[in-house]
Amino acid sequence: MTARDLWQAFSQADRDPDALALGDLTRRTAVDRVTELAQRLRAQGVRPAQPVGLQGPNRPEWVLGLLALIAAGACPLLLPADSPPAETHRLLRTAGARRTLVVDPDGADRAVLTGESERADRGLATGETDSEPPAHAPGTLLLASSGSTGTPKVVARSPRSVLDEGVRYHRAGLARPDDRVLLPLPLSHAYALGWLAGALVAGAHVDPVPPRAVGAVHARLRERATVLVTVPGLARVLARRRALADDAPFPALRRVMAGAGYVDAELDALWTRTIGVGVSRNFGSSETGAVLWGEPGLPSGAVGHPMPGVRVDLLDPEGRPLPGSGAAQGELAVVLEDGSTHRLHDLADRDEHGVHRILGRARLGVVRRGARWVSTMEVESVLRTAPGVADLSVTATGPDDSDDQGLTVEYVPADPELAAPRRLQAYARAELAAYKVPDSFQPRFRLRRSAVGKAQAAPVYRLAAARPDTPAEQVLAAALAELGLPPLLAGGAAATDLARTAGLRADVLSPVLDTACALGLLATDSASAGPPDAGVYPPDVVLAGRALAARVRGDALDEGPRPPAAPAGPPPPDAGLRAAVARLLAEAAVDGTPLEIGDGGVPRSADAEYGACVVVGGVHGPAARLGSLAALLKPKGLLVVADTFVSDPLTLTDETSRTTVVRWLVDGHLHWWTAQELRAGLEAVGLRVEEIRAAEQEPYTVLTARKTS
Repeated sequence: MTARDLWQAFSQADRDPDALALGDLTRRTAVDRVTELAQRLRAQGVRPAQPVGLQGPNRPEWVLGLLALIAAGACPLLLPADSPPAETHRLLRTAGARRTLVVDPDGADRAVLTGESERADRGLATGETDSEPPAHAPGTLLLASSGSTGTPKVVARSPRSVLDEGVRYHRAGLARPDDRVLLPLPLSHAYALGWLAGALVAGAHVDPVPPRAVGAVHARLRERATVLVTVPGLARVLARRRALADDAPFPALRRVMAGAGYVDAELDALWTRTIGVGVSRNFGSSETGAVLWGEPGLPSGAVGHPMPGVRVDLLDPEGRPLPGSGAAQGELAVVLEDGSTHRLHDLADRDEHGVHRILGRARLGVVRRGARWVSTMEVESVLRTAPGVADLSVTATGPDDSDDQGLTVEYVPADPELAAPRRLQAYARAELAAYKVPDSFQPRFRLRRSAVGKAQAAPVYRLAAARPDTPAEQVLAAALAELGLPPLLAGGAAATDLARTAGLRADVLSPVLDTACALGLLATDSASAGPPDAGVYPPDVVLAGRALAARVRGDALDEGPRPPAAPAGPPPPDAGLRAAVARLLAEAAVDGTPLEIGDGGVPRSADAEYGACVVVGGVHGPAARLGSLAALLKPKGLLVVADTFVSDPLTLTDETSRTTVVRWLVDGHLHWWTAQELRAGLEAVGLRVEEIRAAEQEPYTVLTARKTS
């Protein structure tokens, strides 16, 4: 490559200027837009080598913003679109960035530069230079990475490094000039950045879409996409959706690439059987980009051979490369095109054909149990197929240097009986060798995950400076005080440590602490604000706080009249919502009379198979068990759920969602915070979600699912 950076690779490519290059934009239009935006950024004081944040949804405008910052000589800091404000500010501070380019494709001005320039902030006169030299060369890309290590950091990738990775994809034939590359990935992630670079270097058409826009991805696959770049979780959803659809196949699709996760043979077989295209593999790191890739048909966990231009070694425990190229096991290390060597801190097997299989992170994802190594990713992959498991994470316990570490499973059950710990343990014993069976199975209400699905480390909670003003905040504050947690939180503590110290239920305590963070009462990224002032709350708030504290302690609640739960929570469903559900059932031509399930859950006498079941306002209280719901339906039977959800329980931005979540906590109905989490639960019990849409009657969402035949 003769180009200096991604902008030159894109703008100087010898391609048809009127052909589509980025979403619905032609190459000519995209180049003009980037040139105009880069000039505006320079006029607004963006200087060469200055770190500038870039944030926005997965749309073509994000790519235009990235190229414009590179063209202006800035160092773009790629901020995850779903990061809460506190995390965004922390990343900006770490990178030394004072300004952020916010791209909004739906706004009148598609890209707005926020924050104050360093020159204005320091009061420097025009023409003066800064006393400190820039930390990075112009055009360096700064990636926010938590990776698999659990330690947030900012990784710097030089313009040459990013271009080299793009050339790897092109030389391997993964990205071709005539390709239409579909990217439903967080563009701020290193995996998506590498593929973006590959498509730009190859001169291919790039189509970025939001990661959760399953319908949009499905439509583009039917219309024009030749390469789909995805993660294993989304790949499973897309294949299952295609299996239920009666439309045309994906006519142009030639490759499906799944990275940033464990790819098993079952997923490969699912795509091959359903679409006729198997799943390729991709592996790399934020520092190096992609370094391994493999064709479909590989065993579970295998990621193939080194990419062009990269040398991959396996190191022994002393850090020395193992001789030869045959079968071996060791820590991965790569030598890149520029001669630099990187230890990836991942353990891998290499077979006699040179195919690498990733075991997991050294000291994190690979566990020593007696004389054997166990990959937590392999155990996760197997246990995810257990009946009733909606989400699951496997972690090691005990000292890193122990010869006999433990394994703990935390999982979200779609049905407390179907996925009871004893049943999941029995499934593990039937599917895994004895030395791979975990020691502990802990049900949870939700697991913390990043945008690409990686399990996130348990946070340390501390007291924040916010005062509880609204009823929702006061209920949480009263519950924390009732549990005696403020003194323990003053120095910072994780949920498991608090539960062990105070004798509380960790599974119930975690969502309470997360909600307290979302309401500003606790924080995970700052020093403690000290013990709060003792609050005097109304009697109904105190009673609601005590009820919540009793649940966290695991106390049995009296069967008598319940205390008034403050705040009031979402309104009951009205006639308009029920009429909308009735119209939906009429359009679906249900076989027989639908069964409606309310707050009482599934009737004990309801043992027949129905053509349809309707749950209105009942998922959160008390929720019908999803396994029982699925058992009520005939094959191809329809389930309709109309209930309230929140967009993200970790970032509650409006008072309605805050009130709703606190009401759920007080009443003990903690499952299915988001509609996407409910989707995972329904799929875990054998249903296929067909549609999720907002109802006209706020704040309800209507979800339809069908039982497979």
